[in-house]
Amino acid sequence: MEPDSEQKAEASFLLRAGKLASGAFDANIEDKERKVAFIVICVSIFLSGFLYTYLIPLVPSYHLITGAYFSTAEVALLFASYSFGAAMGTPLTLFLAGHVKCWMMIATAQVVFFFNCIMFMAGSSFPILFLSRTIGGVGSTFLQSGSIAMLDSLYPASDRGNRFVMLYFCGGFGLTMGPLIGGSLSSDGAFIPCLLAALTLAGCFALVMMFLRDNEAEFAKLEPLGPHVRDQQTLLSLASLVLVSATVAFSEVILPLHLNVAFATSASALGGLLMIAAIAFIFVANVAALVSEKIDRNVLVGAGLAANGVAFLALFSPESLAVEVVPVMLLGCSASVVYTGVFLRLVDSVGQGDSRSPALQQLSFVAHNVGAFLGPALLGASVHLFGLEVAAYTYGMLAIAAGVAVGWYAKKTACLDDEPTVNASALVDFQLLFTL
Repeated sequence: MEPDSEQKAEASFLLRAGKLASGAFDANIEDKERKVAFIVICVSIFLSGFLYTYLIPLVPSYHLITGAYFSTAEVALLFASYSFGAAMGTPLTLFLAGHVKCWMMIATAQVVFFFNCIMFMAGSSFPILFLSRTIGGVGSTFLQSGSIAMLDSLYPASDRGNRFVMLYFCGGFGLTMGPLIGGSLSSDGAFIPCLLAALTLAGCFALVMMFLRDNEAEFAKLEPLGPHVRDQQTLLSLASLVLVSATVAFSEVILPLHLNVAFATSASALGGLLMIAAIAFIFVANVAALVSEKIDRNVLVGAGLAANGVAFLALFSPESLAVEVVPVMLLGCSASVVYTGVFLRLVDSVGQGDSRSPALQQLSFVAHNVGAFLGPALLGASVHLFGLEVAAYTYGMLAIAAGVAVGWYAKKTACLDDEPTVNASALVDFQLLFTL
């Protein structure tokens, strides 16, 4: 071989080796970025669920947080303010779509959560505490939107479902551990839970700034909302979401008040009881998804709403804290059944191939948070006017009647094919959405 040919061959070999090394280096960087992004998102979503529920066991002894007494209406509004912020954050999210990167949405959510924690630790008046929870709700909207969009860009379709299931678990775990940790650390009020959350959020924000700033995934513009809003079946599903979310949120405030009066229950015991409800919700969500192909979605919605109202009334019947576990579990299970039925209807209304519709997810998120705000808000007003028992039994009967009416109307006006056509994987996105 000629010297020139040998030199050319060697140069070609070195060039190919360099390209292979460069490709491996880029692949390593991409893999590291993917892992960091997934860990950060999982931890942030865990904290989002935690920050929503840790306050529940502290409701009866709210003076431990601030050193001041708040009325039932103020405590109820304070709890509802998180959902109020989440509902208000949706229009802002729609405005930002197409203008920001996904990592910016996630980082902004972490900063907002951080200030939520700091303000709640330092706040001593109702307006400051209400504002801190409200901006926390706005952060949850940013986190949900940015996280789903970023994972869509980082993982291929074959891996995406598994990642969303793991994310769903992290959010559910945060909801479950919130009452338990909040109740266990209640001797210092909200200070220790908020401090731990703030330190963790600071670490997550540092990871985002170090590893994800170069990620180019954009939070894309959503498709028009008009077709979804005008669809009769979608509107009925959204109304069902408002109703069941209101009932559950109502219960999350009224149950601690009732147990404190009836059994002088400690905050740690309240936290354990509510953790059971969260576990029941998550477990039945997965079971309902597995059997959803064999059950009419209208039956799921109507029967679930009626059972949810029955469970709400049953909360005030037991004569001991041990027996109270049964209606609490029924409340979580029935709410989970309603959500599954609604998700089936929503997926059917857009087609299984379009079940990841960001616009439909945002509408569902708004409906859920409007209900979660109205429930405690109605509690505050009705308890103030009529007393705890009258307000509870009236609301429970209305919930049962509304559930029967919605189920009957859904069955009567159903224009969808009620044959089982949706598999369990099509429900994952919506289940993740409501875990957040």
